[in-house]
Amino acid sequence: MAIFSVTDCCSMLGIDVKTLRQWLKRSQMQFVAHPVDARRKCLSEEQVRQLATLHNRPVPFPDRANPAPVPELAHGTPSGLPASTSEVDLVQKLAALQAKVTTMHEQLTQLALQVLQERNAHYEQRLSTLEALLAQQLQVTLALPGYANRNTIELPPAQQNVGRRLHPAEQHARSRVLPLIEYGAQGQYLAVCPKEGVLPLQVDSTAWFDWLATLVSFRFVGPVGHFTAYRNTNHGRRNRTWIAHRHVHGRTYKTVLGVTDHLTISCLEQAAAELHAHLTAQ
Repeated sequence: MAIFSVTDCCSMLGIDVKTLRQWLKRSQMQFVAHPVDARRKCLSEEQVRQLATLHNRPVPFPDRANPAPVPELAHGTPSGLPASTSEVDLVQKLAALQAKVTTMHEQLTQLALQVLQERNAHYEQRLSTLEALLAQQLQVTLALPGYANRNTIELPPAQQNVGRRLHPAEQHARSRVLPLIEYGAQGQYLAVCPKEGVLPLQVDSTAWFDWLATLVSFRFVGPVGHFTAYRNTNHGRRNRTWIAHRHVHGRTYKTVLGVTDHLTISCLEQAAAELHAHLTAQ
């Protein structure tokens, strides 16, 4: 008896699998088991002809060679090998193929990591070279004769106005400038007062905290980030607690610094890094 797979039956009848199942259900037909693999569903030639007749479909069987029927069993399988041996070979080949795919995936991952590390190392090397060149160029420029005074304009004594008093508008503008704690180019922090300029203060010293106690607000600029600090208010009155805030992408982020005695450099740097993290998280 010649049998045909579901795919071949759909091809001969010109329908899809879903339609084929519906036709079988209406005609109360059952699939025929494959002689080698019982999991495969097939139809006999008689069933295909019957379905074609019921639904006015021509069934092509040219020379009964396409599609070719499944040959009868010879010693258990067409190849003469037991079915269990063929299945074991297929399973082993599939397992070997999966192992190769896993190995290739791991190798690709390692290769991508190596490329990324080499790229980062290359960029860091280029940055270091550029920084060294810039520092060397700056030293050469500063060593040129007359460089320090070439932008200085000597005015006559009558035009120097050493003791000129500030205009009220200038005094108001200066009063709006906040005191500044900034990380300088020499690797040290500078305390800048709008009225007195750079203050000779040592960080985390007694004079340092005494100066902060006289302030209402100040601005901090560190190597990691920056923020503006102000004293917190309670019922309209300022207290000893300081708040740091920063505007990032239209939003305001705040963090509590503590009282004046807690405003050490490490505390300010930690708050700056915490507020700067909101910028990188966007």
